[in-house]
Amino acid sequence: MKLALCLYKYFPYGGLQRDFLRILKECCSRGHKVHVYTAEWQGEQPQGVQLTVFPSSRLGGNHVRDRRFHAQMQKALSIERFDAVIGFNKMPGLDLYYGADFCYLGRAVPQYGPLYRFTPRYHHMYTFEKAVFGRDSQTQILSLSEREKKVYQQYYGTPEGRFHLLPPTLDSDRRPVTDRTLIRTQVRQGLSVSPSDMLLLFIGSGFKTKGLDRALVALSNLPPTLLKNTHLAVIGQDQAGPYRRLAQKLKIADKVRFLGGRTDIPELLAAGDLLIHPAYMENTGTILLEAIASGLPVIATDVCGYADHIIRANAGEVLPSPFDQTQLDEQIAGALVSGQRNGWSVNGIRYGANPALYHMPASAVDAIEALVNNRRELNSSNDASLGNELIDPWVYLRPDLAKLGNFARIMQLDGEGFREAPGRKTVRFSRHNQRYFLKTHTGVGWQEIIKNLVYFRLPVLGAMNEWHGAHHLQRLGIDTLSIAGYGSASGNPARRQSFIITDEITHAQSLEEFCGTWQQQPPCRATDIRFKRWLIQRLAETARQLHNSGANHRDFYLCHFLLQPGYENGQLAGSASQLFVIDLHRMQLRRHTPKRWKIKDVAGLHYSSMDLGLTQRDRLRFMKIYTQHNLRDILTHETQFWRRVDRRAKRLYRAERLRQPMANTPVAQSLRSASTQP
Repeated sequence: MKLALCLYKYFPYGGLQRDFLRILKECCSRGHKVHVYTAEWQGEQPQGVQLTVFPSSRLGGNHVRDRRFHAQMQKALSIERFDAVIGFNKMPGLDLYYGADFCYLGRAVPQYGPLYRFTPRYHHMYTFEKAVFGRDSQTQILSLSEREKKVYQQYYGTPEGRFHLLPPTLDSDRRPVTDRTLIRTQVRQGLSVSPSDMLLLFIGSGFKTKGLDRALVALSNLPPTLLKNTHLAVIGQDQAGPYRRLAQKLKIADKVRFLGGRTDIPELLAAGDLLIHPAYMENTGTILLEAIASGLPVIATDVCGYADHIIRANAGEVLPSPFDQTQLDEQIAGALVSGQRNGWSVNGIRYGANPALYHMPASAVDAIEALVNNRRELNSSNDASLGNELIDPWVYLRPDLAKLGNFARIMQLDGEGFREAPGRKTVRFSRHNQRYFLKTHTGVGWQEIIKNLVYFRLPVLGAMNEWHGAHHLQRLGIDTLSIAGYGSASGNPARRQSFIITDEITHAQSLEEFCGTWQQQPPCRATDIRFKRWLIQRLAETARQLHNSGANHRDFYLCHFLLQPGYENGQLAGSASQLFVIDLHRMQLRRHTPKRWKIKDVAGLHYSSMDLGLTQRDRLRFMKIYTQHNLRDILTHETQFWRRVDRRAKRLYRAERLRQPMANTPVAQSLRSASTQP
């Protein structure tokens, strides 16, 4: 086969670049003719491979240089005929893409403000990513992470059949060293680190996305007695200047060693005591696997695609999202002083002995060969599917609902009516002894859109908020709706049609209904009081996670929580119960949650619980868990926030009383109870 491999930049130290080289060598070993196109090549050139390095200019940003490279590559490809064009960066015109990068639209874009979408960089990154993952693309994807695959599908609706999941990728050249004790001593001598000192490692090119700033802050926050004998070695090819200055500002410059890009990673792993990888975004994180296999314990964030291997191997700690710097500080300090690291090390070495962890290049080339051999059949089937599935409207259906029909049929689906409002309708239907909720949107009208814009709010135009909101909560580990289907049609925003289908949450009731009995029968038994405290804790933790992640609910009332009660020894128990957040159609996702929206959410909870007989101690418990501060700090430094929460809740309470002066139902519970789960 004649293959073209395309990569913006090759240097010996990057994880993507090493995967590229391993796949390149595997292709050559099977007798395939390979032509490499790149804009920059550092290091030794491979034998028997035709290499074209396009001349590049330093003018413009990375996106300008990438677009220039793509234009040069397309011109060169038009001259020669290849069986497949394989890209290791996202760009138009690829037959296959090696998916080592995270989803730009889903991961990076939310970190910026709304005006960022008008920049040339955004336009370039989005169009190049869409050229690979868009529904009208035919590019096949060699995927390394099931987690990231779901993010791409969330934002682009990429069909399942275009993904080909590869096994974890470990390089046989980076197997653990044999004489670890000797190598550890030699490397530490070279770094001027004594045998009794603690050595933290941060490894990865791309200091910003991999969280070097978080690592430096965590080092500076170590207790003084521990910091005195602790060092951090930073290994990777990137601009170190900003981080040297940060280390100086944190007064830890003498504790940090910037070693640049290195090829002796196995030796460095043998010398370290702990690898820290608090990444902001990371599709895989091969260094996590390499560290585990070498016996080096790891502390990483759960955004890393390979973080699951830390849990499976029991070889370290995984920090949940949203990221909490205090939690990282505590985990590092605890790991350095406890004997748990020895157990993690033994577990990691045992886990890394699995030979299946080293088969990625062979699996990748197997997939490439299979895709090339079936290309005609694949293209014809894709052409057929384009006429049915991939054009607007966008329809996603889980396999158990695959035969439900097209967009128009789903929008007209009959079922048991649960709620109907202008532009929205919710019905319940059954398939194969499983019940689902279908919420359809048929447009809010221009009047509603203009009203929202006048108040500087983005209008809710359909089911997309709920689609993204459910995915967001699931990644945070918050129990919420399980999505079985989603569809959206483009066109007039005032009449835009969309739907979302979710599984029914069985044996559940709204928290408003459950807690409503407290008015006549306040919790008195010890088990009931413990369960009430569990509910307060779960509500506070959910609100904190939501707001720390940049999200807000906008309808954060007790009626929009569903409780699935569980029992232990015949008694209601929090450990056996689940609390689901529902009704996400107005949920907002941003880089940071503004204070006014935090206040609105928390005030909604306060308002809807005002008639439940909660004590001042209950409220203080909620405040302490939500803020993660002690009561002295809350009552000293955060009184303004909680006064605003209280004022807003009381305004809602009074307004509801004026609207229903003759109602027998307590006004704090007069919001209609959630009779529908979506």
